[in-house]
Amino acid sequence: MKKTIFSTFLFILFLLFISVGYLTFFGYETDRFNKIIQSEIKRSDKNIAIEFKKISILLDIKKLTVFVKFINPQITYLNVPIGLENLRTDIDLEPLLERKLGVKRVVITTKYLDLNNIKPILIQKGLVKDNLKNIKNARFQIRELELEFDKNLNLKKNFSVIGVINSADIKISKKYEVKNLISNFSFKNNNLYLNEMSLNLYDLSGKKNEFFDSKLLIEQVKKNYNIDLNFKTKKISNLFKIPLLNYSFSEDNITSLKSKFTINKNKNILFKNILLENSINKFKIKNLYLDKDYNLTNFDDIEVMTSLNDKVNNEFKVTNSDLIKVEGRIFDATLFIKELSKDSKNNKFLNSLSKNIEVNLNKVVKGANFPIKNFRLIGKINKGTFEKISAKSEFSDDEYLDISLKKRNKDKEKILEIYSDIATPLLTDYKFFEGLEGGNLTFVSRFNKTNSFNDLTVNNFKLNNAPTLAKILTLADLKGLTDALKGEGISFETLSIKYVSDTSTMTIDEIFMIGPSISILVEGYVEKKTGLISLRGTLVPAKALNKHLKKIPVIGDILVGDKIGEGVFGLSFKIKGLPNDLKTTVNPVKTLAPRFITRAVEAAKKNKAK
Repeated sequence: MKKTIFSTFLFILFLLFISVGYLTFFGYETDRFNKIIQSEIKRSDKNIAIEFKKISILLDIKKLTVFVKFINPQITYLNVPIGLENLRTDIDLEPLLERKLGVKRVVITTKYLDLNNIKPILIQKGLVKDNLKNIKNARFQIRELELEFDKNLNLKKNFSVIGVINSADIKISKKYEVKNLISNFSFKNNNLYLNEMSLNLYDLSGKKNEFFDSKLLIEQVKKNYNIDLNFKTKKISNLFKIPLLNYSFSEDNITSLKSKFTINKNKNILFKNILLENSINKFKIKNLYLDKDYNLTNFDDIEVMTSLNDKVNNEFKVTNSDLIKVEGRIFDATLFIKELSKDSKNNKFLNSLSKNIEVNLNKVVKGANFPIKNFRLIGKINKGTFEKISAKSEFSDDEYLDISLKKRNKDKEKILEIYSDIATPLLTDYKFFEGLEGGNLTFVSRFNKTNSFNDLTVNNFKLNNAPTLAKILTLADLKGLTDALKGEGISFETLSIKYVSDTSTMTIDEIFMIGPSISILVEGYVEKKTGLISLRGTLVPAKALNKHLKKIPVIGDILVGDKIGEGVFGLSFKIKGLPNDLKTTVNPVKTLAPRFITRAVEAAKKNKAK
């Protein structure tokens, strides 16, 4: 009897050993438990409905765990079908001995899913609607969703997800939109990590930036988000612009951006560091603070090194403590004067910045010629715009540049005054002054938020190869002057420009030029939006002008002497059209306008007095 019992026990043990070995190495497929499993799942959550052909059972005897893999699974949650590739659950054997279902974890792999189809599930599970409304569409696959459960079958919070985003379009602000985002992603412990990422970033004007080889880590700490960003692009210039700086980013020069920043519950942003660089440019920023509207509120340090046409044109550092201090080797001021005359009404980025400023630069460049040495500036910035400036520098030992900016509190106007012993560096960016050589310059501008009243004077200069003037002279058949313009140039004693500018139009009250060979008086307007130019004026050769002034009693004898010329007094001309399609007409005039005579007499008096 004992032998029989012992033999039976050994046989059962053998069968058990074989079964365990078989389940451990080969597994077992069956459909016997389908209804039980479906019933248990339905009982645990009424919103889940699952269908499958059968299950495959695999045993891990060391961990006392049964791995259950569902064959051809189909799952519906909240009446939303979710396409699955794989569904596996790990069941703890110990609770089974007590006839309890001990699910340790569930591992899911999905097919490609459309975010818009599963949004109801995400919202039901607590994802805020506002977090989803900016995602226009997204197609993604979960390659491994791991859900862990406690002994009471409650889902633990530290679940993890690994997957891939096939494409996504996301509105990230009022100005920018991400399109065709492609990336691997993982999520665990409230940390989202994207890598091998590429995307296109569009702004409101439709400019496109292509980003590639990118990484993004988002860590949630309470209601704050810590973000570590790293990407590369060929078109950073479409995204990154500093109005005061003149620089270029070549498309064949890959630019990388690295940054660590925090977004708090109020949507304010602290950039702990920003490093933007390629082989010829570098921007390094420390502790930059932005408000929820992306306007600057504070910063610590900014280091800048840029190049233009393969030459370093900016290399300086900005520190922000009791005052803003700018120090460095070189600064490109090509855009500086334009920015001084602007008001920040439409640009709120710097509105929170109000401090005294001090600038010390070894060299300031303005285009290719005439570098300025030893530039020193003290001033005050109020709500992002210069309110007060006193600046001095030198071209050489005897040639200087002075800039002054003051605010008149009673009418909220600012007055900008510039004097330069060399005019060219301050005029090279304006097409109107193309061909101007030499001369000294005085510029006075009164401006407010809507209008500016401007007076520019240049003395003792030449015009050489000025296209518009050359065309007028050619049409007027003034060959000698045309040849002079193409050769050594035409000399002028004075150029005076008075103009008024508002948001839509620049109205030219007067452009008056007088010289030994020719005098010109022009008026008109330029539309800022369309670029349309409309000018009319009078051109008089010096001989004809002298003849006319001679006829003025007493004054003529004093100013001109006995010289008398022949022929008509001058020519009237009109210039109209867009900048690249200007139409010019010329007609002779026998009688000069009183205004021309008045301006010529005034200029002649000044020259005679000298």
